[in-house]
Order: sequence, then structure tokens, then C-alpha cells
Amino acid sequence: MSNREPSLQASSSSNAQSFPDNNNQMETQDLASQIVSKALECGFDNCGIIPVSALDGYKERLAQRRERFPEAKPLFDNLESFTKIAELYPWAKSVIVCTIWIGKYRFPKPLRKRYAKSFILSFDPLPNSDDFIKKKKFEQWLDEMKVRFCGGLDNLPARIFPLRLAAVEAGLGIFRQNNFFYAERGSWYNLEGYLIDTECELRQKCELRPCSPKCTICRNACKTKALVEPFCMNPLSCVSFWTTFGGGAVPGHLTPEQFGTWICGCDDCQDSCPYNRHDWDTGEPFPGLEEISDLLTPENLIAATNDELVENVVPKTDFHISPEHVETLKVCAQRSICNAAAQE
Repeated sequence: MSNREPSLQASSSSNAQSFPDNNNQMETQDLASQIVSKALECGFDNCGIIPVSALDGYKERLAQRRERFPEAKPLFDNLESFTKIAELYPWAKSVIVCTIWIGKYRFPKPLRKRYAKSFILSFDPLPNSDDFIKKKKFEQWLDEMKVRFCGGLDNLPARIFPLRLAAVEAGLGIFRQNNFFYAERGSWYNLEGYLIDTECELRQKCELRPCSPKCTICRNACKTKALVEPFCMNPLSCVSFWTTFGGGAVPGHLTPEQFGTWICGCDDCQDSCPYNRHDWDTGEPFPGLEEISDLLTPENLIAATNDELVENVVPKTDFHISPEHVETLKVCAQRSICNAAAQE
């Protein structure tokens, strides 16, 4: 994607030469630097800013996915708003995207191979946590700077633009062959983004080594073969989809055994990746997680009341399971128990 061209001063003569508004450029560049500095101060690990037009390529990506997987058209139709940002938000000029490394937290061993780490280690449902409060301070600062914005905490669970693509365009990382966004420490990042009404830009420089085209480790690790080719995933074969939005169902082209012991989400393609080596026994305790780790075991999920699950577990799914579909947890927990017994 090309960078934004500098704005031009209006001229009183049709033959007069137009010159860049250097003062305006300096102001927008200064604001971009301030935004990134404030984001880091508020606890984000990295931050970049791109013009809204940098996301124009998503329309072509979505069209390619529709053509490749026509059976998944209803799912892709739900993403159509990502191709109409300029139409839906005509006031928006730029995109702020930030990364949050979740590898600083330890992940309880009983939850591994059962819950996607990016779901469980999200602090969006934890308004009293330090990380949540820091993020809120960033949004308050944007208000104080009189920057109009949309996104962040007020737009969960429905995001308003493709965060992974925005992060790559902003130079914060790259896509790897398993279709996930990767930064310096692997794919264990949560992303946050905002549309703003000011033209400014600050792209970071990413020098990560790309995947070897010969590597098939992540595809081999995917039991359902959802990763049909490099950088291409069929959502209707993805365990993460069926254990969340799919209600725990097993579609006709898959078998229950292929779901392994996963209850909510799936990390197989990320856990197997050589660029994702990480010791989850180390790090800080995640706020409130270890206190409910017993409840998150499959046996206790099945025994719990729906009210208990709605209050204590549904928020831990990072909005991927709604209170109305809490039974999804019990369906997946029962399958997890059966598959674990079969593996012994």
C-alpha cells in the first residue's frame, strides 16, 4: 500500500504552484509520535498508525476467500463491513493499532490443550484489572486531545476493521503460514485498534524472517486440515470456530476425535510453530484465572449450573461464547472427556 500523499495548500491562481503544508505535516507527525508514546506508556507493547486506505486490500482478500470456500459464504458475509470502512465511518482518516503480549502471564497446565490462550488471557472482560485500566487511560487521553475515535473497549465483541491486517500494514509484525499475526515474540498477542478523525501516520519497521515455503509444521499439526495451504484457512474446518460460534457441533465432514481435548478454541497450529516456543509455566498470574481453574476442568463445567458458567466462564471466552449459548461449553467439555479417555 502507498503512503498518504502530503496535503496541498489551496491557490488563488489556477497557474500557481501548490506547495506542501509543512506546518500541517509537522503537526500531524507530532501527533502520531505522541499517540505512539502514549500507547506505550499505557501498557501496550507496540503501536503503529496507518491511513484508512491502507486497509483497502481487505476487499480483495475477502473475495478470494469467498471464491476459495463458497460453503463458508455466510461467515464471510459477516465480515463485509470491514470492506466499507470509508462508507460507514466517513469521518475516519487514520487507524491506530496496538499489540499486547500475553506471554507475560503463566497459563495453568490443566487448561492447556483445552482453551485457546488468547481467549483466556484477554483482559477485556476484566474492568478492574490493571491492564484494562491502563487501556482505558489511553482512550481517555485521546478524548483529552480532542481526537475523535471509534473502536477499543466500546466495540466489543464486534470489531470494526481487520485488526491482523492493520497490524501488518502498520509494521508491527507479519502473517505466518498458519494465517496468524506474529510479532517479535510469536503470535501470542492480543490486538487493539481505533479509527481516528485525524490524518497522521507512523509505521514501525518490521524485520521478522518469513516462514520457509518448505515448512509444513503448522498444517501437519491441524487435525482437521483447516489449513488447506499456506496463509489460507477454511473456517468451516476449524476447531476454534466449532467450539465457539459453531455451538460445539461436529460438522459432517469432521469427526469428534479430530477435536481432541479442546473445549473453547484451539492452539494446535500455534503451539507447534517453531517461532512460538514459550514456557507457559513462567510469568505473572493472570488476574482471577487460577482462582477458577478448577471450574474450568471439563468435569466441573458439566456439573456447574448455567448461572455459574455465565458469571465465571463465559467472560473468559473473550466474547466468543455468549450467555445465550452457554451450553456450548458443556457439549465441548463432554467431548473433551471422551477424547482424553480414548488417548490414554
